[in-house]
Amino acid sequence: MRYLAGLFVFLCLPADMLYCADLPKLSPEQQEVIKVHNAIREAARKRDFTAWSPYVADDCIFSDDEGKLLTKAQIIEQGRHLPFEYDHSENQRDHVVHLYGNVAVLNLRFTTHEQFTDTDILTEMRETETFVRQTGSWLLVARQWGPLSVNFHKPVAADPSIYQDYAGQYEWRPGSVDTISVKDKKLWSQFTGDAEAEENFPLGSDTFFIKDDLGSVTFSRDAQGRVTGYVYHRDDGQEIHARKIK
Repeated sequence: MRYLAGLFVFLCLPADMLYCADLPKLSPEQQEVIKVHNAIREAARKRDFTAWSPYVADDCIFSDDEGKLLTKAQIIEQGRHLPFEYDHSENQRDHVVHLYGNVAVLNLRFTTHEQFTDTDILTEMRETETFVRQTGSWLLVARQWGPLSVNFHKPVAADPSIYQDYAGQYEWRPGSVDTISVKDKKLWSQFTGDAEAEENFPLGSDTFFIKDDLGSVTFSRDAQGRVTGYVYHRDDGQEIHARKIK
């Protein structure tokens, strides 16, 4: 636990390929919300904005993965010029639907594919959509999406015999302590309050990363070679200095 994705992330697989395992778990009204969501996605996948537009409010709020606000017109304009194979999403899952009278909130997870020359960039995303029931049908009034932290770095070769140097407790701030341990020749990190430890993978000399975080940790040593703490490097360039307390 420590602290790039496409604009047109609502493109996806055909609607009839989605939610086949999860739909029976939902009430008929919740399933109705999902069906409208799928109709929007299918129309967008086909770049059929004549079919897409009636499901989306003219003043719908789109907030992208960089926190920028976009209008319905901007979504349509940019979608027209971006072929499906260059920006689309797949594997929608983990969806939750909450109903509040004439308001419905849908949350789900999916994987985006963005093609740049010969590279397919993958991003795990989570999205929230808000619908309002008007004249008997659900209308999309807001959509916000953002990336989940998935680290695609490849571990480098390392000597597990030095891992014991890192074992100990590292304080970020009062009440937030990272316990580093060694088990089965692997380095593990577990923060205060976390249910499970996460494996640290070697990235370089004294530097490690975990799979669900975009940052990295570099351990600090004193003149005698003893580990005294570490620096957590955020992916935005900022740093957090953790002091070894035990």
